[in-house]
Amino acid sequence: MVEADAAVWSGWLDVVMSIISPVFAQARSRRAGFDYVRTLLRAEGRRSCWQLAELAGHASPRRLQALLADYVWDAQVLAERVRAFLLDALADPEAVLAIDETAELKAGDQTVGVAAQYAGITGQVENCQTVVFLAYVTARAHALMDFVLYLPKTWAGDAGRRARAQVPDRVGFATKPQLAIDLIRRAVAGSVPFAWIVADEVYGRAGQLRAYVESLDKGYVFTVPTSFAVTCADGVHTVTTLARRVPAGGWSQRSCGPGCKGHRWYEWAWIATASPTHQVLVRRHPGDHSKVTFFYCHTPHGATLATLVRIAGRRWPVETCFQAAKSILGIDAHQVRLWHSWHRHTVLTLLAAAVLAVATAGPDSNAPADRDPGDGDRDSDRDGGNTDTVAATTVEREALPAQPASWRDTAPLPVRPDQPPPTDHGMIKVSIAEARRLLAIATSAATTTVKLFYLHWSDWRRRHQARARWHHWRTRLRRHATA
Repeated sequence: MVEADAAVWSGWLDVVMSIISPVFAQARSRRAGFDYVRTLLRAEGRRSCWQLAELAGHASPRRLQALLADYVWDAQVLAERVRAFLLDALADPEAVLAIDETAELKAGDQTVGVAAQYAGITGQVENCQTVVFLAYVTARAHALMDFVLYLPKTWAGDAGRRARAQVPDRVGFATKPQLAIDLIRRAVAGSVPFAWIVADEVYGRAGQLRAYVESLDKGYVFTVPTSFAVTCADGVHTVTTLARRVPAGGWSQRSCGPGCKGHRWYEWAWIATASPTHQVLVRRHPGDHSKVTFFYCHTPHGATLATLVRIAGRRWPVETCFQAAKSILGIDAHQVRLWHSWHRHTVLTLLAAAVLAVATAGPDSNAPADRDPGDGDRDSDRDGGNTDTVAATTVEREALPAQPASWRDTAPLPVRPDQPPPTDHGMIKVSIAEARRLLAIATSAATTTVKLFYLHWSDWRRRHQARARWHHWRTRLRRHATA
């Protein structure tokens, strides 16, 4: 078992190197980039260049600091290769693009983009950076695919601050919905297959964003505020007024997707508008009807209520992506101030997150045939001059390491509220957090006995979580049956 896990992670680290290699002209910068991602995948606690360099076995943090600040390489090229890697593994024409922003809290005011602004993670104004992300959500897995830093007006119009942080002249102030349009444009230009876009009300109330998505002939399910007005057959009304008109029999209780404790049941109402391709979707909590959320939907090719409910539930995965990127990989734990250094750290972290997402993805029911191996060779290049790197923006189609059968979900779920517990609860699938632990175990210098000890604890956690999930699901089935 120890040898098998080590082989799996050796294979995934080879994939990391094959993605990184064409981006760097010099072997030293290429190796530094590989070490940065490799240690992000293993590090615990703080993840500054000091801690990562120590974990990588470097004599000082200088090489990793130079990777972020001095070496010549293009972070945008690596971002395109990360996107190509995700599509190679997860491409789905029915995928959902989830747009959302997250705040990275900071203490000072010199880091690029840091200002007093609203932070959704605390619900109040904080000193922070705000980053708008695009997540790729499929039935198999979800991962952050692209990002753009929001530059507040106080930064965009301050020539001195821009110069100190080395903000490019081409970057000006743009609203978050405008940044979302840029992200979608890049996805379209990169031939990203998708059918729907979801976002919260910051984006849902932006007419420019809605119009752009409609011009793509794509569907969307956008959260909108209570004051959002729509045109109906009898005039213009707010979504709140429309919800009050829904009769008692007009609500349908449906699940918008499974959670760790069971299906997420809500009451839903579907309201027509004057446009045959636009609808209002209303969600309310079955136990507290004052908790109401409104969605404005665009369905250019038609859709059922069940489809819209399912798509509305696909916005939540972006939150789990944020949680993993921050708590597991430290995407917000950088100690850099400059524009290009911040982008380099962020895209390297996105690569680490993409590898974990693909490594733990659910089974592919339409797996492609074996692919030709790529030509990434970590020893083939030699130090070159200090010249710009030219790299292909597609990832060579290389056979990905097979997911161990022991990583899969073998835990049954209850289907009846009176169902007795099974004799064997099985194990839940390996999560992103657990996969990172297994990587740290497999690639450590510990003895086989010590590794087996930690593998035992990994199995114990998954069995315990399977048992807890089974009972949570049955409890929710009982509550739903008596509702």
